[in-house]
Amino acid sequence: MEYRFDRIVHDLKVSQCNTIPKVSNSRNLMQYLASLTISGIDAAKFLQGYVTCDLDMIQPREGLPTALTEIKGRVIANGWCYGTPTEVSFVFHQSLVETVKNHLGRYIAFAKSEFSEETTELGLAVAASEGKVVLAPFGWGIVPATNADNQLTHLTVTNEFPIIQDNTSGLFLPQMLNLTQHGAVSFTKGCYLGQEIVARTEHLGQVKRQLFRTNRPTDPVSVGASIEVADRGKCMVVGVDNDQVLLVGRRSKST
Repeated sequence: MEYRFDRIVHDLKVSQCNTIPKVSNSRNLMQYLASLTISGIDAAKFLQGYVTCDLDMIQPREGLPTALTEIKGRVIANGWCYGTPTEVSFVFHQSLVETVKNHLGRYIAFAKSEFSEETTELGLAVAASEGKVVLAPFGWGIVPATNADNQLTHLTVTNEFPIIQDNTSGLFLPQMLNLTQHGAVSFTKGCYLGQEIVARTEHLGQVKRQLFRTNRPTDPVSVGASIEVADRGKCMVVGVDNDQVLLVGRRSKST
């Protein structure tokens, strides 16, 4: 089995998006995605044991929303998987490249496999063009960087689909990030690392912390920061756009 790592560069092309001004704090811009490609006879079977989506449903041109979880069900990284049973690509935030490689590397250590890297300039489009990978459930597309037409932060914040970064990794269950609402978790696929806790949480029907979107504070704020919110207590920032932020905090008394 061969493991190939591709870095996907998300060219923001802000000058081409007049309706979305550039955010001054570069930490808030998701300039890069990464794609870990696993190739081999058992590629999908291997990854099936570590991600929340059902890779029996994998398609070459449709990215299934998913998360990579650790043994306690916390999300290490999230994004999309697409490909074939013998070649699966997992798209996630570039700041977690080494984290994901180290995590999966512990489980493939006894397999004859390796990671290799190559750089490919790709970006994100609001709508996928014909023949390109469509990222479910939103219909976004992975395209050449010259065709990238939006900021990933704007799309993910508006749709309440946070992309976990290095400073928010390993902290939240999928339910706390609203990932179950976007079809990123299969409750019928069988076992994967962390599955028991994720399934038990779903059965109980409620988590103590939840994702919510609100207006961006006037003070500078970045992903990973903690801020106080009335009725929510101390919340962590998991997504930042020009006017709004995604936070994870205590459930509101009204919900």
